[in-house]
Amino acid sequence: MEDNKTRIRISVGNSYIEIEGTEDYIEKKLKETESFAPLMEKLGGATTSSSAVIEGAKPGVEPGTVKKKKPVSRAPESYNVLPDLDLAGKDDIPSLEDFYKDKKPSNAMESNAVFIYYLKKLRNISKIGINHVYSCYKNVRAKAPKALYQSLADTRKTKGWIITTSMDDIGIGIGGENFVEHDLPKTKKSEK
Repeated sequence: MEDNKTRIRISVGNSYIEIEGTEDYIEKKLKETESFAPLMEKLGGATTSSSAVIEGAKPGVEPGTVKKKKPVSRAPESYNVLPDLDLAGKDDIPSLEDFYKDKKPSNAMESNAVFIYYLKKLRNISKIGINHVYSCYKNVRAKAPKALYQSLADTRKTKGWIITTSMDDIGIGIGGENFVEHDLPKTKKSEK
């Protein structure tokens, strides 16, 4: 009796069939599965002859090992500071830096709401884009989120404070106005 086992994996789309045994047993099972080839082609475009990989048949390859695909790398996000964006205080409008210090946001979502509120309500900027928000982070010397686009989308989705129908025209919702005007800065509950 032979202890030399072989394993074969037949992939069809996201599914697979795995057969383990002696080479004779594998060959017998492969012949049985060939009748399923037309169905497999319809489901995933694969056939037993083209997608079968005999693991353990190659020297140095451990049976049952699967090659991992490299993750798709995305280019890092890159934004620009808008040089013409006036964030200094004038007349009865505080500077962004003073407004930010007064509101004391504690995370990126809160900061996003504060920046959009400031630009929309105090500066009356009609079209706010991601570069506006990025410029605000730089102006107050706060660390901008590595994925700023996603941070803005998350602020809208999880908190509902901002409106991101278009990332070239970001707005502040009523919930965001209420949050910035009434809930910031956060106060500690009084101890009894």
